[in-house]
Amino acid sequence: MNNSVQQLLAKIDAALNKQAHSRHFLLGLSGGLDSVVLLHAMTRLRERSGGSLQLRALHINHQLQEQSATWAQHCATLCESLAVEFSSIEVTINASAGIENAARQARYYEFEAALREDEVLLLAHHRDDQMETLLLRLIRGSGSRGLSGIPASRELGRELGGEPGREQGRGRLIRPLLGIDRDELLLYAEAAKLSWVEDGSNEDESFDRNYCRHTLLPLIEARWPGYRESWSKSAVLARESEALLQELAAMDLVAIATESRSVVSRVKLLALSATRRRNVLRFWLEGLGVEELGWHQLHQLSDEVVPSSTASVLIGGCRLHCYRETLHALAAAALETDVASEDLSGLSPLSPLPPLSSFSQLLAMPSEVELTNNGSLIFTEASGEGVAVDKLGAMTIRYRQGGEACRLLGRPNKSLKKILQEVEMQPWLRSRIPLLYSGDELAYIPGIGVSEAWAAKDGEAACLIDWQQPDLAL
Repeated sequence: MNNSVQQLLAKIDAALNKQAHSRHFLLGLSGGLDSVVLLHAMTRLRERSGGSLQLRALHINHQLQEQSATWAQHCATLCESLAVEFSSIEVTINASAGIENAARQARYYEFEAALREDEVLLLAHHRDDQMETLLLRLIRGSGSRGLSGIPASRELGRELGGEPGREQGRGRLIRPLLGIDRDELLLYAEAAKLSWVEDGSNEDESFDRNYCRHTLLPLIEARWPGYRESWSKSAVLARESEALLQELAAMDLVAIATESRSVVSRVKLLALSATRRRNVLRFWLEGLGVEELGWHQLHQLSDEVVPSSTASVLIGGCRLHCYRETLHALAAAALETDVASEDLSGLSPLSPLPPLSSFSQLLAMPSEVELTNNGSLIFTEASGEGVAVDKLGAMTIRYRQGGEACRLLGRPNKSLKKILQEVEMQPWLRSRIPLLYSGDELAYIPGIGVSEAWAAKDGEAACLIDWQQPDLAL
């Protein structure tokens, strides 16, 4: 066997032994040099394994090139010749967010979904891909996470969002060629007499990665031939720095945490240095599934939003809202539901009812009324407090329109705005609180109090009504 083939097989085998928990592999096969070499090498390792290594290949057809169907057929023919189970999936790319990124998201989604139980995904990124990535991320101003480069392995199902209602696969991704130069792959391919497809778009230097590959990196190599080794070392150091930042963030998150994982202490955040504050904010939000914050977003959150007790900012699907001494991460979609537009006229028991004289009559009605997208009202029997039962049937539900006022039992007449401020209701809930009206009079504010005119007298059958608030936390 050719020496270049033996050396490459040894490197791949060592990478798999170090990183793989299983000997069952799904290989992402594009048909290009890199993935074809990896496929062929894996079949050689399969022969050596005595049947313990199992291998499948999956081709993702992005349908972006005229030759796409030809490439898929090439992959199918190659897998047939190597006795490798093969499948191909066509995807449609929505290029509104950029073709490269959209294609990557679609590709990874299908890889994850296709993984079988205890199967590991293999991708053929090599060290030259790593060099291009490091250079691009440095140009874009990445921190230690970005400058860690492409990971040799990672858990799947964390970085990419899928379509609503579609469940993503889970598993592990390994890149066994990441420490190997493309020239070494080319030597293997020539020795093994392999054929592969060439994507003409890889020559188009209007794409940043292609410009790095064909123009910038050759210039760097001409002056500093050993740059791959030194850059790889820098990536390792950046990865170690990022690991330390993660450990520090985990400790700081414990310090600023509250009973809810979606709420942290503003006071304790502000006690941290600006650097540690940004670090733990990034870590906290990442744990909640929020898209990674950019440089400007993170600084705005740390330096402008957190210091204010009333500020809020929208980041992707998350609304970050400060209130007094806490910072809340709220689900933007749920928060922005317009409850005021809902038809509540059919709700029972608050639709007009026959006059009630005892709570036993009320028991025939639901003790809880669900409010669409807005929690529920809870009814509890009482005596001499709350709303008199015989007045309950005349009440209806409305939401705030502005300018409401109420004279709660034992208190002076006040605006609803002032009442909600006094009970420290969170601002994002004030427009959602269901209000009970009798005619045009605000009669009951659930969980807060009843108007004097509708309050139960001593010993009178009564009902307490509480609002079980909707869960708006991220």
